[in-house]
Amino acid sequence: AIFSGGTTFRWLRDQCCRDLLQQAEATGRDAYELMIEEAMQSPPGARSLLHNPSLAGGSCLEASPNIRGALLGLDLSHTRSDVIRSVMEGIALNLRVVLDALRNQTDVRESMIVVGGGARSQCWRQIYADALKMEIDMTNIGQDAAALGAAALAAVGTGLWKDFSTIDSVLKIVDRRVYVAENAAVYDTMLNRFEADAKFLSLR
Repeated sequence: AIFSGGTTFRWLRDQCCRDLLQQAEATGRDAYELMIEEAMQSPPGARSLLHNPSLAGGSCLEASPNIRGALLGLDLSHTRSDVIRSVMEGIALNLRVVLDALRNQTDVRESMIVVGGGARSQCWRQIYADALKMEIDMTNIGQDAAALGAAALAAVGTGLWKDFSTIDSVLKIVDRRVYVAENAAVYDTMLNRFEADAKFLSLR
């Protein structure tokens, strides 16, 4: 796990995108959707702007729990679109570090089901696919995936279902994002910087 994914994006919304909050309130739209639309104006890699999302400190995979977040490589040419995209990509790269650690311990499938706020955005899902180099699936169950798992355990445990194969008739993939090799290469390069910068940010 990482300690600040969605909370980092919320921090960015509240501190740097207050005009989008006002626009969302006036139009009835979601401020996060407006942020993501702006982020899509920036190319993969956010023009070399790198974000470490450790705003709440580090996990056991960090060099120190004292690590803090940062925007790295920021210059006068960068726009808010780049900043928003870099935050999204930084969260994805941090999850890539966790995924690589898991891959070192066990076999991991080539596809992943995502749930939660970020999973609702096609842009987010594509960034995850490219950064993690996996197929990223959204299902018809969405945020209720954990509830379905609990219900399945109860159904099998009580004998209502013979086995867990019944889930296949309930759970349907409604969107699949496949990673783009060109984008994945950008994120692979960024990952090396991300991990090196994380060690530096831990020295405090």
